[in-house]
Amino acid sequence: MTLREAAAHVLREQGPMHYRDLAQEILKRNLVQSGSKNPEKSLNGVIVVEIRKNGRESEFVRLLRGVFGLRALHASGVNTGAAGNEEPGADGDGAEGQKDGTERRVQISLFPTYREVRELLNVWTGRPRKQITGLKAALDELRGTPQNTVDWTDPDEWILERLSGEEQDLAKAIWKGSGKTVNPRHTLGHWFLCQTYNLVKDDSDGNLALTDRGRDFIENEGGEAELYLDDREGVAKILALVAGKGTTKHGGILDEWIEYLKRVSRFGSPSTFRETLRVRLNNLIDRGLVDRKGSMYSVTDDGLAYLRGVDPDEESLGVDEQRELWTLAKNQEASVREVLRELLLDLDSYAFEHLVKRLLEEMNYQNVEVTSPSGDGGVDVVADIELGITRVREVVQAKRHRNTIQRKDLDALRGSLYRFNAVRGTIIATSKFSKGTEEEAFAGGAAPITLIDGDKLIDLLIEHGIGVRKRTLEVLEVDADVFVDMERDS
Repeated sequence: MTLREAAAHVLREQGPMHYRDLAQEILKRNLVQSGSKNPEKSLNGVIVVEIRKNGRESEFVRLLRGVFGLRALHASGVNTGAAGNEEPGADGDGAEGQKDGTERRVQISLFPTYREVRELLNVWTGRPRKQITGLKAALDELRGTPQNTVDWTDPDEWILERLSGEEQDLAKAIWKGSGKTVNPRHTLGHWFLCQTYNLVKDDSDGNLALTDRGRDFIENEGGEAELYLDDREGVAKILALVAGKGTTKHGGILDEWIEYLKRVSRFGSPSTFRETLRVRLNNLIDRGLVDRKGSMYSVTDDGLAYLRGVDPDEESLGVDEQRELWTLAKNQEASVREVLRELLLDLDSYAFEHLVKRLLEEMNYQNVEVTSPSGDGGVDVVADIELGITRVREVVQAKRHRNTIQRKDLDALRGSLYRFNAVRGTIIATSKFSKGTEEEAFAGGAAPITLIDGDKLIDLLIEHGIGVRKRTLEVLEVDADVFVDMERDS
């Protein structure tokens, strides 16, 4: 038998299996003679290509991530969810979704954080569905016009002014139950997520009740339900893209995200592509799986640990090796950061000031100058920066040592602003700042002082390519589409 024939034979006898277990069963029975060093990956590739090639005519069907069965035995659709719930979606697409057999995924454009969804589920459960939809309808009717806009920024004010009765009661419960983090005006994405993935259902009295999946979602962070949502909504895919880049901007993974969306979703506008990526990155940041520093994103150690337990893309045919590369890249970055820290501390003070000058120039500051070594009043670099349509003068103090920066240094810099006709200042240091310094930096009525500590400084150097070089490592991946197209063309 070929691998495909052997897989069909075993699945017919034993039912759905993960491709790794399926490969072991095939070899144990001696159904094929394989010289492959990784027969389970070869098998996964063969099945993935077969499904991509034949769509709904394929003899195989993907049931869960990495789990396959025979279409003839599961023609009416299967349970692909956690904790014994039905397949999501109210449009009847089922597990296959699109006409070519590709699963339809990434359905929620206004994708929320899971923390907020849990908070809202605790508020919604036990209330009549019509009360939740009634609040939405009431808020929709209160929309303003371009000539008469409506301010929704302060729920403490508008809930009392614009709502009454059950709508006001529910809005208060959402606002207070979320610790005043979820504006009741902006819960549409949360509601769609709960409805699309069957986290709630109507009980016999018409009130909302948690499904098994909803209960698992609330009670088990990182559990089956959460992993399932990550899979269906492309969150795990985005985490893998970030991990593959090491450190990246939003735009660094946008093209690959768009390619994925075009394959599995119905989204088609450039603005939606960007927004769906942004909100999912926020979800990952909120869970501690991705770290954001300025405009740069990177996977955390927790994010890497998460990726070791999942297949971030059902068609990724070398995921184990990818995980090893992600871990190596993360370790390499940590090592580079430590070397940079020591090199910064080893620079003489004047060289450090010129390094700061170069960094500011890379950050689009204009007229950057290092001041005279003496009589500078604590100011080491002066520069101009455009803020909107206004250009302002900024002064910078560069402090290269290991000691914590104290408030007296900030006060001295603020006191020197007038000497340079500056309206703001920045302290760039290789160490950290005391709590008092951080509290005083943006004190009311005083000129703002931005604080850049050692970690942030290294982030900026890496982001702008100062003191580091990024080397590209070419990694081979199987392109299943080529084999699909060859079969179709022939």
